[in-house]
Amino acid sequence: MARFEANMEQPAMVADLAAEVGRSCLGMRVARLNRVVTRCYEQELQTVGLSQPQMEVLTCLVIDPRPVRPAALAAQLMLERSTVSRNLALMQKRGWIAAVETSPTGRAMSVTITEAGVAAFTRAGSAWRRAQADATKMLGPDAGPTLNQWLGLDGSSPARDGDVDALGARNRAPADSGRPVEM
Repeated sequence: MARFEANMEQPAMVADLAAEVGRSCLGMRVARLNRVVTRCYEQELQTVGLSQPQMEVLTCLVIDPRPVRPAALAAQLMLERSTVSRNLALMQKRGWIAAVETSPTGRAMSVTITEAGVAAFTRAGSAWRRAQADATKMLGPDAGPTLNQWLGLDGSSPARDGDVDALGARNRAPADSGRPVEM
């Protein structure tokens, strides 16, 4: 209680900061947008027994069916390795993926998609297309290309986990100018 009271000695500064964060925080807005868009996909994909992250994993494994290590998959998807590992364990139980290579210690493995995984992916096509149409309606027709550019998925420098420079370096302004940086 004493800690909060100490901050309340400067109520105008605290209120001003809260108002500024509330009105302009990009992180909060992106997080909210993520929840709205994810909910759109989750609602459709759950009708065929898939989650959005599982659809994303299956998509990667269909595009490149060679065995892949979970860490490499996590890097490609820009996800935490633990998140990918949890999804892979569930997907393996459902028979959608198989461990095809395991190190002698058992600590490293590679996975690949199974026929059941391809079938689950294919069954999800209509649900994914409905979600995609809804998301496009919400975000506008330019959302896909714009997001690809921001994330480096359009052939520009790829974004990596924790790599702020790869996410919009061309558009970041110096602190004092207010103008985009030309690179």
